[in-house]
Amino acid sequence: MKQKKHCAIYGSNIKIESLFLKNLLKGNAPEPFKHLAGKTGVLFSSHNLNKFIKEEEIHSDFTLSKGTTRSIRTFSSGEQKKALLNHLLLKHPDFIVLDNAFDMLDTEAQKDLSLRLYELSKKLIIIQIFRRKERVLSFIENVVKIENDTIVYSGSISNYENEYKVEKTFNINGTIPPPLNQIDSINNPLIHFKNVTVKYGDKTIVNNINWEIKKGDFWQLKGPNGSGKTTLLTMITGDNPKAFGQDITLFGRKKGTGESVWEIKKKIGYVTPAMTVLFEGRHTVESMVISGLHDSIGLYKSPKSMETALANKWIDLIGLTNLKQAWFSDISEQQQCMVLIARSMIKHPPLLILDEPTHGLDDYNVLVLTTLINKISKESKTAIIYVSHKKEKGLNPKVTYELIPTKEGSIGKTLTDN
Repeated sequence: MKQKKHCAIYGSNIKIESLFLKNLLKGNAPEPFKHLAGKTGVLFSSHNLNKFIKEEEIHSDFTLSKGTTRSIRTFSSGEQKKALLNHLLLKHPDFIVLDNAFDMLDTEAQKDLSLRLYELSKKLIIIQIFRRKERVLSFIENVVKIENDTIVYSGSISNYENEYKVEKTFNINGTIPPPLNQIDSINNPLIHFKNVTVKYGDKTIVNNINWEIKKGDFWQLKGPNGSGKTTLLTMITGDNPKAFGQDITLFGRKKGTGESVWEIKKKIGYVTPAMTVLFEGRHTVESMVISGLHDSIGLYKSPKSMETALANKWIDLIGLTNLKQAWFSDISEQQQCMVLIARSMIKHPPLLILDEPTHGLDDYNVLVLTTLINKISKESKTAIIYVSHKKEKGLNPKVTYELIPTKEGSIGKTLTDN
C-alpha cells in the first residue's frame, strides 16, 4: 500500500479501547500504517460523542455546544456529528479515524458528511472503520481486515469484495421465554396522540400529530434528522414536559392525571446504542439481563433462582450461553445490543422501543438482530416501535409512521405499504 493512501478497516469486533486502535492513533500501528508514524490522529466516533454528551450533563462542559443556547443532547444526530467533527479539526490533525461515521444519519446528512469528508481527504488522511460495506467512502481504494487486533488482509477493495460475503438467512432456535409475571392488563390503545403540536419558542417541531399504537403492533418510526422522532419518543417515555397539556393517552391513562414517570417506564422496554454508557461498571451478562426485571442499572441484590433461570433462557436464545459470566463492558457492540434487547424483553413490557439499534453492527449481525426482532413481534404481545431512517432488508414492520418536515413543523403520515 502506498504512503498517504486513505484506507478502510473492517473488523466486526474492533473496540474503541482495542490495542490496535490505540496504537493507530498514536502512530505506532504496524504495516500498512507505518506512514502515520509520528503524525497526529483524532477519533471521530459515537463513543467519543457520547463522552462529550455525558460530560455536559455531569460537569456542565459545553465544549460541543459552545456559542449556542442548546444542550448538545437536543441536537439532531447530524448536528451532533457536525459539532464533533468541527471540534476535532481544531486540533489540526494529520489523519482522522472514522468509526461508523454514518450511523444514525438520514440520507441528506449522509450526503453532506460524505462531501465534507471528500474535501477533507485532499488535506489529511482518512482511515474509515466500517462494518457495512455499503458505507465505505467512494474515494477509498484500500482495505484492511482486523481480527483480534491482528491484520489478516491488506489490499484493494476490489479484491477484498470477493471475500466479503454475508449470510442471507439466519435462524434462532427456541421460542421467546414467557414472563414470570404478566404486567397488569391494559386496554387498547397503548399509546394515543390526538392533534399533538410541540413548539420550542417560535419553532414548531411537530404539528397536529395523530398516532395510535395498539397491543402487538409493529411500527417503524422514520423521518430525517431533526424531524421530531426524539420529541415523540420522549413524550411516550414521560421525559418531555411538553407532553403536559396535550391530548395524549399512555397505557390507558390520560397524560397529566397523576401518573409518575416511573409508572410509565415500567411498561416500556427501551434500547438505544447510547445506553451502553450507563453500564460502564462491572456487570455480568447474566446480571444485566436479570436487572431488566427490576428496572435497575445493574443488579444490586441477589436474584431469585427463578429470575436467574429465566435470564439464562434469554441468554441461550440470543446465542451467548458461553458468555453469561462475562463482563458486559468486555463483549462486542453486537453482543451488547442483543443483551440489551433481552434485558428489555425479559418482563414482556407492553411496549418495546428500539432506537437505531443497528448502530455499530456489521451486515451479519444486522441479520441476526432483525431475525430476533421479527421473532419478538411474532411470539409476544409486546408492541414494537423500531426507529430508523432506513428499512432494513428482512425486517417486517406491519406499518410505518413517517415524520415529514414542513415550514410549520413536521406532520405525520401512516404508510401501510413497506
